[in-house]
Amino acid sequence: MKKIEREDYIFQKKCYLILLYLFYLNGVSYKSIISRSFGFHFDPKCNFKVVVFSNHEHIHKYVIHIFNSLWKANLEEIDVMGNVNFFKVKNVDYLDPYIPQSSLNVYFDEYNFRAIGFMEGKKIDYLLKDKNNPKFKKDEAKGNIFKDDILYLLNLDKNVDNEESFIHFLLKLFTYRIDVDLVLGSGINADYGAKDWKSLTHSLNEKFYEGSIDRIKEIQHYVGDELFVSSKILKANGFDTYKELNKELYLFKPDIDFFSNKQTTLYIITDYIARHDKTTVITYNYDTNLEYILKKRGILYNTTYDDNSFLNKEAKVSIFHVHGLLPFDRYNEYKFTDSLIFNESEYYYLYNNPYSWNIAKQLHDFIFNTSIFIGISLTDPNMKRLLELASNHLKFNFIFMKREEGFDAKTYKDVTNYFFTYDLITIWINDYKEINDWLKIID
Repeated sequence: MKKIEREDYIFQKKCYLILLYLFYLNGVSYKSIISRSFGFHFDPKCNFKVVVFSNHEHIHKYVIHIFNSLWKANLEEIDVMGNVNFFKVKNVDYLDPYIPQSSLNVYFDEYNFRAIGFMEGKKIDYLLKDKNNPKFKKDEAKGNIFKDDILYLLNLDKNVDNEESFIHFLLKLFTYRIDVDLVLGSGINADYGAKDWKSLTHSLNEKFYEGSIDRIKEIQHYVGDELFVSSKILKANGFDTYKELNKELYLFKPDIDFFSNKQTTLYIITDYIARHDKTTVITYNYDTNLEYILKKRGILYNTTYDDNSFLNKEAKVSIFHVHGLLPFDRYNEYKFTDSLIFNESEYYYLYNNPYSWNIAKQLHDFIFNTSIFIGISLTDPNMKRLLELASNHLKFNFIFMKREEGFDAKTYKDVTNYFFTYDLITIWINDYKEINDWLKIID
Protein backbone atom coordinates (compact mmCIF):
# COMPACT_ATOMS: atom_id res chain seq x y z
CA MET A 1 0.00 0.00 0.00
CA LYS A 2 1.41 3.38 -1.03
CA LYS A 3 2.08 6.08 1.57
CA ILE A 4 -0.89 8.28 0.57
CA GLU A 5 -3.19 5.27 0.34
CA ARG A 6 -2.06 4.16 3.80
CA GLU A 7 -2.74 7.59 5.27
CA ASP A 8 -6.20 7.65 3.68
CA TYR A 9 -6.89 4.17 5.00
CA ILE A 10 -6.01 5.14 8.58
CA PHE A 11 -8.17 8.27 8.28
CA GLN A 12 -11.10 6.12 7.13
CA LYS A 13 -10.62 3.74 10.05
CA LYS A 14 -10.72 6.71 12.43
CA CYS A 15 -13.97 7.83 10.80
CA TYR A 16 -15.37 4.33 11.28
CA LEU A 17 -14.37 4.48 14.94
CA ILE A 18 -16.10 7.87 15.33
CA LEU A 19 -19.27 6.43 13.79
CA LEU A 20 -19.24 3.53 16.24
CA TYR A 21 -18.59 5.97 19.08
CA LEU A 22 -21.66 8.00 18.05
CA PHE A 23 -23.76 4.82 17.99
CA TYR A 24 -22.42 4.03 21.43
CA LEU A 25 -23.28 7.52 22.74
CA ASN A 26 -26.80 7.21 21.34
CA GLY A 27 -27.49 3.93 23.12
CA VAL A 28 -27.35 1.64 20.08
CA SER A 29 -26.78 -1.97 21.15
CA TYR A 30 -23.69 -3.72 19.79
CA LYS A 31 -25.98 -6.61 18.85
CA SER A 32 -27.97 -4.46 16.45
CA ILE A 33 -25.08 -3.19 14.26
CA ILE A 34 -24.04 -4.80 10.97
CA SER A 35 -21.44 -3.20 8.69
CA ARG A 36 -21.44 -3.91 4.96
CA SER A 37 -19.34 -3.07 1.95
CA PHE A 38 -22.30 -3.70 -0.39
CA GLY A 39 -26.08 -3.57 -0.19
CA PHE A 40 -29.29 -1.71 -0.49
CA HIS A 41 -28.56 0.79 -3.30
CA PHE A 42 -25.81 1.80 -5.66
CA ASP A 43 -23.86 4.92 -4.76
CA PRO A 44 -20.38 5.31 -6.28
CA LYS A 45 -19.39 7.79 -3.53
CA CYS A 46 -20.35 5.40 -0.74
CA ASN A 47 -17.45 3.97 1.31
CA PHE A 48 -19.53 1.44 3.24
CA LYS A 49 -22.95 0.91 4.82
CA VAL A 50 -24.22 0.16 8.29
CA VAL A 51 -27.54 -1.45 9.18
CA VAL A 52 -28.96 -0.84 12.66
CA PHE A 53 -31.89 -2.76 14.10
CA SER A 54 -33.44 -0.18 16.42
CA ASN A 55 -35.07 -0.72 19.81
CA HIS A 56 -38.45 -0.27 18.13
CA GLU A 57 -37.74 -3.10 15.67
CA HIS A 58 -37.15 -0.63 12.83
CA ILE A 59 -34.30 -1.08 10.38
CA HIS A 60 -32.15 2.02 9.94
CA LYS A 61 -29.80 2.03 6.99
CA TYR A 62 -26.79 4.35 6.99
CA VAL A 63 -24.75 5.19 3.91
CA ILE A 64 -21.28 6.46 4.83
CA HIS A 65 -19.34 8.90 2.65
CA ILE A 66 -15.80 9.96 3.54
CA PHE A 67 -14.36 13.04 1.87
CA ASN A 68 -10.74 14.19 2.14
CA SER A 69 -11.89 17.82 2.04
CA LEU A 70 -14.94 20.05 1.70
CA TRP A 71 -13.74 21.10 -1.70
CA LYS A 72 -16.20 20.17 -4.47
CA ALA A 73 -18.49 18.42 -1.96
CA ASN A 74 -22.10 19.21 -2.81
CA LEU A 75 -23.43 19.40 0.75
CA GLU A 76 -27.05 19.90 -0.28
CA GLU A 77 -27.00 16.99 -2.70
CA ILE A 78 -25.76 14.52 -0.08
CA ASP A 79 -28.06 15.88 2.63
CA VAL A 80 -30.25 12.79 2.45
CA MET A 81 -31.81 10.89 5.35
CA GLY A 82 -29.56 7.98 6.28
CA ASN A 83 -26.39 9.54 4.88
CA VAL A 84 -23.44 9.97 7.25
CA ASN A 85 -20.93 12.32 5.64
CA PHE A 86 -17.39 12.65 7.01
CA PHE A 87 -15.24 15.59 5.97
CA LYS A 88 -11.54 16.11 6.67
CA VAL A 89 -11.07 19.74 7.64
CA LYS A 90 -8.09 21.79 8.78
CA ASN A 91 -9.55 23.00 12.06
CA VAL A 92 -12.96 22.26 13.56
CA ASP A 93 -12.67 25.27 15.89
CA TYR A 94 -12.72 27.81 13.05
CA LEU A 95 -15.27 26.04 10.89
CA ASP A 96 -18.64 27.52 9.97
CA PRO A 97 -20.33 24.17 9.38
CA TYR A 98 -23.17 23.42 7.03
CA ILE A 99 -26.17 22.36 9.14
CA PRO A 100 -27.83 19.37 7.45
CA GLN A 101 -31.60 19.02 7.35
CA SER A 102 -31.75 15.23 7.04
CA SER A 103 -28.29 13.64 7.15
CA LEU A 104 -25.48 13.54 9.70
CA ASN A 105 -22.31 15.50 8.92
CA VAL A 106 -19.09 14.86 10.83
CA TYR A 107 -16.28 17.40 10.49
CA PHE A 108 -12.98 15.92 11.61
CA ASP A 109 -9.49 17.46 11.79
CA GLU A 110 -7.81 14.45 13.50
CA TYR A 111 -7.65 16.55 16.66
CA ASN A 112 -11.32 17.15 17.25
CA PHE A 113 -14.61 16.38 15.55
CA ARG A 114 -18.07 17.86 15.43
CA ALA A 115 -21.12 15.77 14.52
CA ILE A 116 -24.21 17.70 13.42
CA GLY A 117 -27.48 16.29 12.11
CA PHE A 118 -29.59 13.24 12.75
CA MET A 119 -28.90 9.76 14.12
CA GLU A 120 -31.46 7.18 15.18
CA GLY A 121 -34.26 9.70 14.65
CA LYS A 122 -32.68 12.21 17.04
CA LYS A 123 -31.09 15.56 16.30
CA ILE A 124 -27.54 15.77 17.61
CA ASP A 125 -24.81 18.40 17.78
CA TYR A 126 -21.80 16.84 19.42
CA LEU A 127 -18.35 18.38 19.78
CA LEU A 128 -15.72 16.02 21.13
CA LYS A 129 -13.68 18.81 22.72
CA ASP A 130 -16.03 21.61 23.68
CA LYS A 131 -14.14 24.83 24.36
CA ASN A 132 -16.78 25.86 26.88
CA ASN A 133 -15.96 22.80 28.94
CA PRO A 134 -13.14 23.47 31.49
CA LYS A 135 -11.79 19.99 30.76
CA PHE A 136 -10.94 21.13 27.21
CA LYS A 137 -8.27 23.63 28.30
CA LYS A 138 -6.87 21.12 30.75
CA ASP A 139 -6.57 18.48 28.03
CA GLU A 140 -5.18 21.00 25.57
CA ALA A 141 -2.49 22.06 28.04
CA LYS A 142 -1.47 18.42 28.47
CA GLY A 143 -1.24 17.92 24.73
CA ASN A 144 -4.11 15.42 24.62
CA ILE A 145 -5.52 15.08 21.11
CA PHE A 146 -8.50 13.33 19.60
CA LYS A 147 -6.87 10.00 18.94
CA ASP A 148 -5.66 9.85 22.55
CA ASP A 149 -9.24 10.27 23.75
CA ILE A 150 -10.76 7.64 21.50
CA LEU A 151 -7.93 5.14 21.35
CA TYR A 152 -6.58 5.42 24.87
CA LEU A 153 -8.62 7.41 27.36
CA LEU A 154 -11.83 5.54 26.62
CA ASN A 155 -10.30 2.21 27.59
CA LEU A 156 -8.97 3.35 30.95
CA ASP A 157 -12.11 2.02 32.63
CA LYS A 158 -11.29 -1.53 33.67
CA ASN A 159 -14.63 -2.31 35.34
CA VAL A 160 -15.92 -4.99 33.00
CA ASP A 161 -19.38 -4.78 34.55
CA ASN A 162 -19.68 -1.22 33.27
CA GLU A 163 -21.77 -1.38 30.11
CA GLU A 164 -20.90 2.24 29.38
CA SER A 165 -17.25 1.56 28.53
CA PHE A 166 -16.62 2.20 24.84
CA ILE A 167 -13.78 -0.31 24.67
CA HIS A 168 -16.08 -3.05 25.96
CA PHE A 169 -18.68 -1.99 23.42
CA LEU A 170 -16.10 -2.44 20.65
CA LEU A 171 -14.94 -5.83 21.91
CA LYS A 172 -18.52 -7.10 22.11
CA LEU A 173 -19.40 -5.65 18.71
CA PHE A 174 -16.54 -7.32 16.84
CA THR A 175 -16.89 -10.69 18.56
CA TYR A 176 -20.70 -10.98 18.42
CA ARG A 177 -21.16 -11.74 14.70
CA ILE A 178 -17.57 -12.44 13.63
CA ASP A 179 -15.57 -15.61 14.25
CA VAL A 180 -12.93 -15.12 16.94
CA ASP A 181 -9.27 -16.16 16.90
CA LEU A 182 -7.03 -16.23 19.95
CA VAL A 183 -3.54 -15.31 18.74
CA LEU A 184 -0.96 -16.39 21.31
CA GLY A 185 2.67 -15.49 21.90
CA SER A 186 5.28 -16.45 24.45
CA GLY A 187 3.93 -13.89 26.92
CA ILE A 188 1.10 -16.26 27.88
CA ASN A 189 3.69 -18.34 29.73
CA ALA A 190 5.29 -15.48 31.65
CA ASP A 191 3.12 -15.64 34.76
CA TYR A 192 4.36 -19.12 35.70
CA GLY A 193 8.02 -18.43 35.07
CA ALA A 194 8.63 -19.59 31.50
CA LYS A 195 10.85 -17.46 29.27
CA ASP A 196 9.48 -15.07 26.71
CA TRP A 197 11.10 -14.95 23.26
CA LYS A 198 13.71 -12.35 24.19
CA SER A 199 14.75 -14.23 27.34
CA LEU A 200 14.77 -17.52 25.45
CA THR A 201 17.14 -16.28 22.75
CA HIS A 202 19.33 -14.60 25.36
CA SER A 203 19.63 -17.86 27.30
CA LEU A 204 20.51 -19.82 24.16
CA ASN A 205 23.04 -17.15 23.25
CA GLU A 206 24.79 -17.64 26.57
CA LYS A 207 24.89 -21.40 26.10
CA PHE A 208 26.19 -21.16 22.56
CA TYR A 209 28.94 -18.72 23.53
CA GLU A 210 29.66 -20.62 26.75
CA GLY A 211 28.67 -17.75 28.99
CA SER A 212 30.95 -15.15 27.43
CA ILE A 213 28.87 -11.97 27.70
CA ASP A 214 31.60 -9.88 26.10
CA ARG A 215 31.73 -12.15 23.08
CA ILE A 216 27.94 -12.01 22.74
CA LYS A 217 28.07 -8.21 22.68
CA GLU A 218 30.87 -8.22 20.13
CA ILE A 219 28.93 -10.54 17.81
CA GLN A 220 25.74 -8.52 18.29
CA HIS A 221 27.64 -5.40 17.26
CA TYR A 222 27.89 -6.86 13.76
CA VAL A 223 24.81 -9.07 13.32
CA GLY A 224 22.23 -7.76 15.81
CA ASP A 225 20.52 -9.37 18.74
CA GLU A 226 19.81 -12.79 17.25
CA LEU A 227 22.09 -15.75 17.78
CA PHE A 228 20.54 -17.69 14.93
CA VAL A 229 22.23 -16.03 11.99
CA SER A 230 22.77 -19.31 10.20
CA SER A 231 21.77 -22.86 11.00
CA LYS A 232 24.99 -24.02 9.32
CA ILE A 233 27.08 -22.05 11.82
CA LEU A 234 25.22 -23.66 14.70
CA LYS A 235 25.74 -27.16 13.32
CA ALA A 236 29.39 -26.52 12.52
CA ASN A 237 29.97 -25.55 16.13
CA GLY A 238 28.28 -28.73 17.39
CA PHE A 239 25.43 -26.83 19.04
CA ASP A 240 22.25 -28.94 19.26
CA THR A 241 19.69 -26.15 18.94
CA TYR A 242 16.61 -28.34 19.28
CA LYS A 243 17.89 -30.21 22.33
CA GLU A 244 18.69 -26.93 24.06
CA LEU A 245 15.34 -25.49 22.99
CA ASN A 246 13.60 -28.51 24.51
CA LYS A 247 15.34 -27.82 27.82
CA GLU A 248 14.32 -24.17 27.77
CA LEU A 249 10.70 -24.96 26.93
CA TYR A 250 10.11 -27.78 29.39
CA LEU A 251 12.96 -28.40 31.84
CA PHE A 252 12.70 -25.33 34.02
CA LYS A 253 11.39 -24.85 37.53
CA PRO A 254 8.01 -23.09 37.29
CA ASP A 255 7.02 -20.45 39.81
CA ILE A 256 3.61 -22.13 40.20
CA ASP A 257 1.88 -25.31 39.09
CA PHE A 258 0.59 -23.92 35.81
CA PHE A 259 -1.24 -27.14 34.86
CA SER A 260 -3.71 -26.79 37.74
CA ASN A 261 -3.50 -23.16 38.83
CA LYS A 262 -6.68 -21.52 37.53
CA GLN A 263 -5.25 -18.00 37.73
CA THR A 264 -2.64 -18.41 34.99
CA THR A 265 -3.15 -16.90 31.55
CA LEU A 266 -2.89 -20.37 30.03
CA TYR A 267 -5.73 -21.71 32.19
CA ILE A 268 -7.82 -18.59 31.52
CA ILE A 269 -7.47 -19.28 27.79
CA THR A 270 -8.71 -22.85 28.25
CA ASP A 271 -11.68 -21.46 30.23
CA TYR A 272 -12.56 -19.32 27.21
CA ILE A 273 -12.22 -22.33 24.90
CA ALA A 274 -14.48 -24.39 27.17
CA ARG A 275 -17.21 -21.72 26.83
CA HIS A 276 -16.93 -21.28 23.05
CA ASP A 277 -17.36 -24.01 20.45
CA LYS A 278 -15.18 -23.99 17.32
CA THR A 279 -12.57 -21.63 18.69
CA THR A 280 -9.48 -21.07 16.55
CA VAL A 281 -6.07 -20.57 18.16
CA ILE A 282 -3.09 -19.28 16.21
CA THR A 283 0.03 -19.70 18.32
CA TYR A 284 3.65 -18.78 17.72
CA ASN A 285 4.76 -20.99 20.60
CA TYR A 286 6.54 -24.30 20.06
CA ASP A 287 5.38 -25.97 23.29
CA THR A 288 2.38 -28.22 23.91
CA ASN A 289 1.37 -26.76 27.28
CA LEU A 290 -2.00 -25.56 25.99
CA GLU A 291 -2.75 -28.99 24.55
CA TYR A 292 -1.74 -30.64 27.83
CA ILE A 293 -4.21 -28.59 29.88
CA LEU A 294 -6.98 -29.13 27.33
CA LYS A 295 -6.39 -32.88 27.46
CA LYS A 296 -6.35 -32.79 31.25
CA ARG A 297 -9.72 -31.00 31.21
CA GLY A 298 -11.23 -33.40 28.68
CA ILE A 299 -11.56 -30.81 25.89
CA LEU A 300 -11.19 -32.25 22.39
CA TYR A 301 -8.76 -30.30 20.20
CA ASN A 302 -7.01 -30.33 16.83
CA THR A 303 -3.32 -29.51 16.56
CA THR A 304 -1.83 -28.40 13.26
CA TYR A 305 1.88 -27.78 12.75
CA ASP A 306 2.32 -28.65 9.06
CA ASP A 307 0.16 -29.13 5.96
CA ASN A 308 -0.45 -32.85 6.57
CA SER A 309 -2.84 -32.44 9.49
CA PHE A 310 -6.24 -34.08 9.87
CA LEU A 311 -8.87 -31.75 11.40
CA ASN A 312 -11.66 -33.42 13.34
CA LYS A 313 -14.84 -31.34 13.04
CA GLU A 314 -15.97 -32.59 16.45
CA ALA A 315 -13.08 -30.82 18.15
CA LYS A 316 -13.98 -27.82 20.29
CA VAL A 317 -10.83 -25.92 19.30
CA SER A 318 -8.31 -26.00 16.47
CA ILE A 319 -4.76 -24.96 17.36
CA PHE A 320 -2.43 -23.84 14.58
CA HIS A 321 1.28 -23.75 15.45
CA VAL A 322 2.26 -21.48 12.57
CA HIS A 323 5.94 -21.47 13.59
CA GLY A 324 6.08 -25.20 14.26
CA LEU A 325 5.75 -27.61 17.17
CA LEU A 326 8.30 -29.27 19.45
CA PRO A 327 6.69 -31.67 21.95
CA PHE A 328 8.59 -32.62 25.08
CA ASP A 329 11.69 -34.78 24.40
CA ARG A 330 10.89 -35.08 20.67
CA TYR A 331 13.82 -32.92 19.56
CA ASN A 332 15.36 -35.79 17.57
CA GLU A 333 12.25 -36.38 15.44
CA TYR A 334 12.53 -34.78 12.02
CA LYS A 335 8.77 -34.34 11.53
CA PHE A 336 8.78 -31.87 14.42
CA THR A 337 12.15 -30.17 13.97
CA ASP A 338 11.43 -29.68 10.27
CA SER A 339 8.25 -27.76 11.16
CA LEU A 340 10.09 -25.18 13.28
CA ILE A 341 10.52 -21.62 12.07
CA PHE A 342 13.40 -20.76 14.34
CA ASN A 343 16.58 -19.52 12.74
CA GLU A 344 17.01 -16.57 10.41
CA SER A 345 16.96 -18.49 7.14
CA GLU A 346 13.76 -20.30 8.13
CA TYR A 347 12.04 -16.98 8.80
CA TYR A 348 13.16 -15.69 5.42
CA TYR A 349 11.93 -18.81 3.67
CA LEU A 350 8.51 -18.66 5.33
CA TYR A 351 7.83 -14.99 4.73
CA ASN A 352 9.04 -15.18 1.14
CA ASN A 353 6.51 -17.95 0.43
CA PRO A 354 3.08 -16.30 0.66
CA TYR A 355 1.31 -19.49 -0.47
CA SER A 356 2.51 -21.54 2.50
CA TRP A 357 -0.27 -22.73 4.81
CA ASN A 358 1.26 -20.79 7.72
CA ILE A 359 1.04 -17.44 5.93
CA ALA A 360 -2.31 -18.21 4.30
CA LYS A 361 -3.87 -19.08 7.67
CA GLN A 362 -2.63 -15.92 9.37
CA LEU A 363 -3.65 -13.63 6.51
CA HIS A 364 -7.12 -15.12 6.18
CA ASP A 365 -7.92 -14.91 9.87
CA PHE A 366 -6.38 -11.48 10.42
CA ILE A 367 -8.56 -10.16 7.59
CA PHE A 368 -11.87 -11.91 8.19
CA ASN A 369 -11.90 -13.01 11.85
CA THR A 370 -11.65 -10.89 14.98
CA SER A 371 -8.19 -11.72 16.27
CA ILE A 372 -7.41 -11.21 19.95
CA PHE A 373 -3.66 -11.04 20.54
CA ILE A 374 -2.49 -12.29 23.94
CA GLY A 375 1.12 -12.42 25.11
CA ILE A 376 2.47 -10.77 21.97
CA SER A 377 4.71 -7.70 21.99
CA LEU A 378 4.39 -6.93 18.26
CA THR A 379 8.11 -6.29 17.85
CA ASP A 380 8.38 -8.88 15.07
CA PRO A 381 8.50 -7.03 11.71
CA ASN A 382 7.17 -10.11 9.92
CA MET A 383 3.96 -10.08 11.94
CA LYS A 384 3.51 -6.34 11.40
CA ARG A 385 3.96 -6.94 7.69
CA LEU A 386 1.14 -9.50 7.75
CA LEU A 387 -1.11 -7.19 9.76
CA GLU A 388 -0.60 -4.41 7.25
CA LEU A 389 -1.42 -6.78 4.40
CA ALA A 390 -4.55 -7.88 6.29
CA SER A 391 -6.20 -4.45 6.20
CA ASN A 392 -9.99 -4.52 6.50
CA HIS A 393 -11.98 -1.27 6.47
CA LEU A 394 -14.85 -2.74 8.48
CA LYS A 395 -13.12 -4.61 11.30
CA PHE A 396 -10.72 -4.18 14.18
CA ASN A 397 -8.54 -6.70 16.00
CA PHE A 398 -7.58 -6.42 19.68
CA ILE A 399 -4.35 -6.75 21.63
CA PHE A 400 -3.77 -7.06 25.39
CA MET A 401 -0.80 -5.10 26.68
CA LYS A 402 0.44 -5.02 30.27
CA ARG A 403 1.40 -1.74 31.90
CA GLU A 404 4.87 -1.65 33.42
CA GLU A 405 5.66 0.09 36.67
CA GLY A 406 7.27 3.49 36.25
CA PHE A 407 6.48 3.93 32.56
CA ASP A 408 5.31 7.36 31.40
CA ALA A 409 1.57 7.61 30.67
CA LYS A 410 2.31 9.12 27.27
CA THR A 411 4.17 5.95 26.35
CA TYR A 412 0.88 4.03 26.57
CA LYS A 413 -0.84 6.64 24.41
CA ASP A 414 1.89 6.52 21.77
CA VAL A 415 1.86 2.71 21.70
CA THR A 416 -1.96 2.71 21.51
CA ASN A 417 -1.90 5.06 18.52
CA TYR A 418 0.89 3.09 16.85
CA PHE A 419 -0.99 -0.21 17.17
CA PHE A 420 -4.09 1.47 15.72
CA THR A 421 -2.20 1.87 12.43
CA TYR A 422 -2.26 -1.95 12.27
CA ASP A 423 -6.04 -2.08 12.94
CA LEU A 424 -5.41 -3.05 16.56
CA ILE A 425 -7.45 -1.74 19.49
CA THR A 426 -5.20 -1.88 22.56
CA ILE A 427 -6.59 -3.11 25.88
CA TRP A 428 -4.25 -2.07 28.69
CA ILE A 429 -4.15 -4.27 31.77
CA ASN A 430 -2.31 -4.02 35.07
CA ASP A 431 -2.23 -7.78 35.71
CA TYR A 432 -2.58 -10.85 33.50
CA LYS A 433 -5.53 -11.98 35.62
CA GLU A 434 -7.60 -9.15 34.14
CA ILE A 435 -7.63 -10.96 30.78
CA ASN A 436 -10.13 -13.42 32.24
CA ASP A 437 -12.60 -10.60 33.00
CA TRP A 438 -12.30 -9.26 29.48
CA LEU A 439 -12.73 -12.65 27.83
CA LYS A 440 -15.82 -13.31 29.93
CA ILE A 441 -17.70 -10.42 28.34
CA ILE A 442 -17.50 -12.07 24.89
CA ASP A 443 -20.82 -13.73 24.03
